[in-house]
Amino acid sequence: MRTKILLTAAAAMVAGVLASNAQVYSANIVGYVNTDPAPNTYAFWANPLTTGNDVLSNVVVNPPGGAQVSVWSAGSFTTYTYSGLTHHWKNGAIVGDTVPLPPGAGFFIFTSVGYTNTWVGSVISQTSSYQTVTNVVPPGYQAVGEMVPYSDVVTNPATVNLQVAGGTTLLIWDEPLQTYDSLYTYSGLSHTWKQGVTVTNPVVQPGEGFFINAASTLNWVQTLTNN
Repeated sequence: MRTKILLTAAAAMVAGVLASNAQVYSANIVGYVNTDPAPNTYAFWANPLTTGNDVLSNVVVNPPGGAQVSVWSAGSFTTYTYSGLTHHWKNGAIVGDTVPLPPGAGFFIFTSVGYTNTWVGSVISQTSSYQTVTNVVPPGYQAVGEMVPYSDVVTNPATVNLQVAGGTTLLIWDEPLQTYDSLYTYSGLSHTWKQGVTVTNPVVQPGEGFFINAASTLNWVQTLTNN
């Protein structure tokens, strides 16, 4: 999956870079994120911007007919298929256009043809000087993504800031290989992420979903500061 980000506004430069190709100005950050999965592959996405009404029909826009979105809830996926005829998302007779997909929630998408999805919106919960948002993640496997769209290692407290308890695990989807990377496990003893015995620091991208499995409720806090 290729990702392109443009985040702009009217005034002063924000300290830090949200992503390697992002352009960011002022506290009122609006813009777009493009993601384009390869045809006939599953991509794991997460909504990086808020539209003000973050439902399936507003988050995945103008997909090709037959596109499928699988939304994780209560320990399993529910799949909605897009009709190019009626322009609705459906699971059997159930219309899924208003299924919530807010920033912070991950989901799978599959299309049989090439497709670029353009999220248009703003970085969630901004104020004139700073913003802090919290993704409350229940215990057990949850499909998640960043609420503030940084491209960085998960341990950086200034950006992704995924602070977890020992034993927490991550599953990150390898789109080209169509499988998950080896399980990442956080060691409370060494305060490092590991794959098996190898110390490694997971990296996440704006618009990328992944699975997290925490033993207890996790409050994932991210902050965007303006200097």
